[in-house]
Amino acid sequence: MEPVVDNIAVTGRRVLVTGSGGFLGSHVVEQLHDVADVHAVTRETCDLRDAAAVRSLLDEVHPQIVIHLAAAQGGVAWQKANQATAYLDNAAMMDALVMASLETGVERFLFAASSICYPREASIPFREETLWDGPPDEAHWGYANAKRGGIALLQAAHEQHGLSAAVVLPANMYGPRARFEPDRSNVVAATIRRCQEAVEAGVDEITCWGSGTPVREFLYVEDAAAGIIRAAERLATPAPVNLGTGVETTIAELVETVAAAVGFRGAIRWDTERPDGAPRVCMDVDRMHRLLDWTPVTTLADGLGRTIEWWSSAREQESRS
Repeated sequence: MEPVVDNIAVTGRRVLVTGSGGFLGSHVVEQLHDVADVHAVTRETCDLRDAAAVRSLLDEVHPQIVIHLAAAQGGVAWQKANQATAYLDNAAMMDALVMASLETGVERFLFAASSICYPREASIPFREETLWDGPPDEAHWGYANAKRGGIALLQAAHEQHGLSAAVVLPANMYGPRARFEPDRSNVVAATIRRCQEAVEAGVDEITCWGSGTPVREFLYVEDAAAGIIRAAERLATPAPVNLGTGVETTIAELVETVAAAVGFRGAIRWDTERPDGAPRVCMDVDRMHRLLDWTPVTTLADGLGRTIEWWSSAREQESRS
């Protein structure tokens, strides 16, 4: 299925955003706040696995646009230990939301899937047309297959009922409000923490896992939020569209950039006995540029600077409380 562009504006419309208390969702709500009638949904306000509760929510709000960002997720260790939970919870949320959207006449449904949906052996950079060419990585089996099922459900709902829908696959995100706990953080947050704590402890070297040579792509969360809103306005069919920068950065370059930003002047050592992970992970963004007529605007250096500033402020507030 080739994505079809059919513009609608979020301005002035009722927009329901799930996962609004989360990392990405909070930024989407923030950007929509002044232009749309936003209804923010958190796990405290509605159990999205409960079909009756979801139907009641949509009957009450009667949204014109649904942006579904809520997810049952965690790091690799959590996903390995909770494969069935990740599948069942994410599938139940999607089933309930799509059914209620069909029944209440939602004009457009946007679903944020994940680059984890790509096949384990997918060619690099990830291209949307290869999404179904093989199984996802076994470490993410439950989560990735539930997300894939959500895409398939939207495609079926579009074909059978004419539901106008969009699917985006964001690259690895970072930025303010990310998780910084050691057992929940991604590589960006973990690197910031390691370098900042080294400065505070006055140590003259840090050790990082692997060789530093793997390549990754990093998407600043405010750009991701803007891209999601743009996709909700433009995409009318649920053929996946990558959201990313198309810029590749080695892990060594990431560490060096963070170290400079926080003022760490010591040596950076690499523990090559530790795993590197995939040698290269990045997105093909040609479809994004063509259909959304949009590109992220934040450089990695600027985004890291804003993230470090936010985390420093959050730590200060926590220490005072």
